[in-house]
Amino acid sequence: MPSVHTRVAPPDAPTPFATLPLALSWGDFKIARRFRAMNTSVELSAIDPRFAPNLAGAENVFHEEEQRFSRFREDSELSRLNARITTASAISQEMFDILSLAREFHVVTGGVFDPAVLPRLEAAGYDRSFERVVRDADAIVNAEEPATHSISEMRLHRTRLMFEAPAGLRIDLGGIGKGYTVDEAAAQLSPIHDFLVSAGGDMYASGTGPGGDGWLASVANPFDLEEDLSVLNLRDQALATSTTAIRRWRRGDKIMHHLIDPRTAKPAENGVLSVSVIAPSAAQADVFAKTALILGLEQGGRFLESQRTPGMFVLSDGSCAWTAHWPGVAPERK
Repeated sequence: MPSVHTRVAPPDAPTPFATLPLALSWGDFKIARRFRAMNTSVELSAIDPRFAPNLAGAENVFHEEEQRFSRFREDSELSRLNARITTASAISQEMFDILSLAREFHVVTGGVFDPAVLPRLEAAGYDRSFERVVRDADAIVNAEEPATHSISEMRLHRTRLMFEAPAGLRIDLGGIGKGYTVDEAAAQLSPIHDFLVSAGGDMYASGTGPGGDGWLASVANPFDLEEDLSVLNLRDQALATSTTAIRRWRRGDKIMHHLIDPRTAKPAENGVLSVSVIAPSAAQADVFAKTALILGLEQGGRFLESQRTPGMFVLSDGSCAWTAHWPGVAPERK
C-alpha cells in the first residue's frame, strides 16, 4: 500500500513544509492530480478513473479560495476587507462561512486561535509572501507596536452578509484557510467515496483507500526526514501538522516564526517544534494543531484531551509526546 507521509522539514530546510505522497507506485492509483495552490503542493487522488472531472472540480476549489482568502493578493476579497476604511463591509457567502467558523474556533480555543493577529504578524516581519520575506536582518522591522484587536470584536450579519468591526481589525486566514479549503475540496469529491486530498501539511482521507484498510500516513522526524516517528491509518479523517520549522526568519537576535501567540502578541516560544492532530475536518485539525503548538506541551496536551482530539508533539530537543488516544505506532526499525 502507498504511504502518505506528513513531512516536517528541519529548521534550515530550503523548501516549504508539505504533506506529500512518498514512494508511490502510480499503478496503485487509477487517477491522481497534482498542482500548486496556496503556495504549496496539492495532491488529489482517487481510485476510479471515472471521477476525473471531480478532481478537476476540486482543483478549481483551491484556486477560487486562494483568490478569495489570500492576504498576499491585492485583489482578493480578504485584502479588500482588510483595506476598508469603514467599520462595515459587504462580504461573500464564502467569506461569511469561514469567518463564522473562525469565530467558533476562537471561542473553543479560549482566544488562542485569533486570525486578527495580522498586524502583529507583519510587525514580526511576515509582511509579504513567505518566499519574499527577508530571512536575515539585524534590525527589527515595524518596531512600532501595532494596535491590538481580537476577532471577538467582529460582528457578522447573516441575512445581509455584512462584516462589522473596528477599521484597525485586520485578518490573516493562514491558520484556517488551507484546512477549510481541503474540506471544501473533499465535499466536491464526496461522490467518489475513496479519495485523498493532501495540501502542504493538511489532508483529508476518505474511505478505505487503495488497500481497503484506510490511507496509511506517517509523521516524519523533523531532524531526519528518512525516519518516521509514527504511522497510522486514516479513514474518513483529517490530519494536519503545524510547525515552526519552516516559516522562520531572524530579526536582530530573535528567531521569528509565523505562529503568533495572541496572549503575548509575539511568536510562540515553548520548545514545541511541531504538532500533528487528527480530527473529523481539516479545518479543525489545522486550528487545533496551531492552538496546541502555541499553548505548549502541557497546556496544549490538556486542550487536545479536553476536545477528545488525538495529537502528537515533536519537541525542539527531538523528543516526542502523544495524547492518550493517538492511534499511531512507532514504525519497526529495519
